[in-house]
Amino acid sequence: MRSVRTFLSQGPLLPTLVLVVLLVDSLGKDLNLPPGWDFDSYEITIPKKLSFRGGVQGVAKHVSYLLQVKGKSHVLHLWPKRFLLPRNLQVFSFTELGRLWEDHPYIPSNCNYMGLVEGNQDSEATLSTCMGVLRGILKIDASHYQIEPLKASSSFEHVIYLLKKEEEFPHQICGLTDDETLKQMAQHKNVARISDFSQSYMHQKYLELALVFDHSRYIFLNSNLSRVINDAILLSSIMDTYFQDVRMRIHLTGVEVWTDEDKIRLTYPKLEQVLGQFMVYRTSVLNARFPVDWIHLYLKRNYSDSLALYLGNVCTKFHAGSTSVFPDVNVLGPATWSTHALGHGVGMRHDEEYCQCKGRHSCIMGSGQYGFSNCSYAHFFAHIYSGAKCLTNIPELSYVVKRCGNKIVEEDEECDCGSIEDCKNDHCCQPDCKFKHGAKCSIGLCCHKCQFRPSGYKCRLEENECDLAEYCNGTSALCPSDTYKQDGTPCKDEAHCFNKACQSRFMQCQKIFGPDATEAPLQCYVAINVIGDQYGNCGISGVREYRKCNRRNALCGRIQCINVNTIPDMPDHTILISTHLHDENLKCWGIGYHPAMVPMGLPDLGVVSDGTSCGRNNVCFNRNCVNSSVLKFDCFPEKCNHRGVCNNNKNCHCMYGWSPPLCEELGYGGSIDSGPPGPLKEGVPTSVQVVSLMFVRLIFLIISVIVVFFKKIIGNFKTQRESNPTT
Repeated sequence: MRSVRTFLSQGPLLPTLVLVVLLVDSLGKDLNLPPGWDFDSYEITIPKKLSFRGGVQGVAKHVSYLLQVKGKSHVLHLWPKRFLLPRNLQVFSFTELGRLWEDHPYIPSNCNYMGLVEGNQDSEATLSTCMGVLRGILKIDASHYQIEPLKASSSFEHVIYLLKKEEEFPHQICGLTDDETLKQMAQHKNVARISDFSQSYMHQKYLELALVFDHSRYIFLNSNLSRVINDAILLSSIMDTYFQDVRMRIHLTGVEVWTDEDKIRLTYPKLEQVLGQFMVYRTSVLNARFPVDWIHLYLKRNYSDSLALYLGNVCTKFHAGSTSVFPDVNVLGPATWSTHALGHGVGMRHDEEYCQCKGRHSCIMGSGQYGFSNCSYAHFFAHIYSGAKCLTNIPELSYVVKRCGNKIVEEDEECDCGSIEDCKNDHCCQPDCKFKHGAKCSIGLCCHKCQFRPSGYKCRLEENECDLAEYCNGTSALCPSDTYKQDGTPCKDEAHCFNKACQSRFMQCQKIFGPDATEAPLQCYVAINVIGDQYGNCGISGVREYRKCNRRNALCGRIQCINVNTIPDMPDHTILISTHLHDENLKCWGIGYHPAMVPMGLPDLGVVSDGTSCGRNNVCFNRNCVNSSVLKFDCFPEKCNHRGVCNNNKNCHCMYGWSPPLCEELGYGGSIDSGPPGPLKEGVPTSVQVVSLMFVRLIFLIISVIVVFFKKIIGNFKTQRESNPTT
């Protein structure tokens, strides 16, 4: 029997991923959907923002709306998107004379959302409230809607259009034909094995994107640059929602609008010819302007194909781009085309008949908008595993103009204390970003009162038994890079160090449920993790499919604990579950996790940590119990002469009394990476300290022996006197 406790802001939210996309500008009756994307009906609705007792609802956190669609009430629970936009979006346009103009318009934070539709298992939505109104795309059941603010409405009225066409994306409009796919695939030699995909899935990917709009598109929007920017944000938000299913985030870095004239020739019959010109423009111009992973060009013109791209070239400088048409005001079609094009860029190919997404065949890489298919997952992770290293870089969320006074020490600056007012309170740095007289530093763990800390000062303490300390070198304000014991180093309770922590189920249970908790016996793991649901599994396959654990891997699925006496405070949306095993009379506690929580950035607290032991010479890795050789631990005691351990750089970190690199000679310990540790007592050599300690211990031993000896003599003397009394 299972008992589930959910930590939610308002009621139990069904674990359903919902998309809704909003934007800033009110289009109202200017909305003009093209014939291929006509609407069957429309209705006027007034979205009602919901508030809850207890102050859970916040401006920067969760937002909920009550929305009437087709006579039914729908509650949208929304969370702000992260990583979608930088703090200052780069926007490039051109004056009438053709001069380049750069701007960084203010865009409110936390106004682009995605979330869940309560009570609907087949709904998707992405919404924005940047200008206090709603605009975007909703999918409820099998229907797509476009929501727009009603122009000049004083009562927050919105129009919801039911889009007619469900499958309006045939392969014919994609410039990447099957023959071209085979041709481009032949150029890619590195192909991952299917068994390796799980490793690629485990890590979040990030793609930095730039969007370019042609002159006709700018004219179509009445030469309103703000509307073009709003469309760019909306399009990238829809793309981001789609790609979150494969654990990749879209980060819109910049926008370029050809406000004066087109910068390349566009008068070709096919987009693939335009793409060639655009790639030349990217190489010669845009690469310096936008150092991004992918650039997409939107065109207002009509072509025989609707998009063109190169297969699997996301991290190349010369072919990482695509083009597609943006013929009207409807954004769902162009956003889907862009996603399709970028899908090809990250290695996805057209879907075959057997490919499915969420139970349907109309998937992004086929002819629909229902997400990526199982085939696309396989293609994507194969491509990621074989390379695409640029997708592992976490994007910078803020754009900072290089200048003296921004509190960032940059080239040719000794320090940077900020504004003149800020610098009044700084004892080390001047407003001109130069050190004050006599100062050697201003910031850093090894800087104290404008001077370097002495060599041997411990600037970073050990966090736990798997961490190692770092020391100042006396000539720099910076503390050496953080080091820790090599993965696989033994630690307490027969566990192993991994990722700077001693990994064990016992400590994980105590961290989650408190000091009384302990790891559950094997019966809990076998009974629960073989089920294959959000409470017991060995990983997530695809969007909503859980992988059942076999008995061998059961200890590497979801953590199971016992002796849970109190329910701890947990983050919102954390699901605690207790399972009662009647035969064993055990109550097993764990934490559930649903795939819909991944795009919200909610951490999975309940998975057994990698590096945790699962048997003799075996550890958990990617939800599998594998040989501990996967940790690549090669630091045997002989390497450091039994006087140290290896750090994460595979260099010896010596015990006090011995010096690196191999702990052969006398010294103060540490490694070639840690900085030089100082002596325990200033001015006393290590050898003297060791001899002194041994001498003191010897003195105590001699004194103890003497005391015992005299006690025995005195005792014998007293005994003799008592047995021979004098008269």
